[in-house]
Amino acid sequence: MVKPHLLELAMTGSYSFCSARDCSVVYFEGKGSQQFNVDDLRIRVGLKVNDDPIPLCYCFGFNENNIRDEFDRTGSTSIVEKVSRLIREGLCACEARNPSGVCCLGELNKAQTLEGNFAESVTT
Repeated sequence: MVKPHLLELAMTGSYSFCSARDCSVVYFEGKGSQQFNVDDLRIRVGLKVNDDPIPLCYCFGFNENNIRDEFDRTGSTSIVEKVSRLIREGLCACEARNPSGVCCLGELNKAQTLEGNFAESVTT
């Protein structure tokens, strides 16, 4: 996920994902001082950005705008169900595509809940 000129550097060491939202570091090496920041990656890391589009699902390309738009059009969203079905069909590769290395369903569910709560507060 790092930019091409950093590939050689990324191939040495063992890196962990930094899940702190307010930190620009995405990957860091536990034993050394090497780290990769958001600007070192080819993709946007949803957890680390505040401006649209905020990626949520790296396998199927869903972002916060998709959830928001579907809520605006229909009052709900089926994106979590769609992604769940695609995962059951074996079509995901979260470990390789998601910068955190984990399944996106947690982030999708959070975004769905937040947008649902917002949509509900606007209509009441």
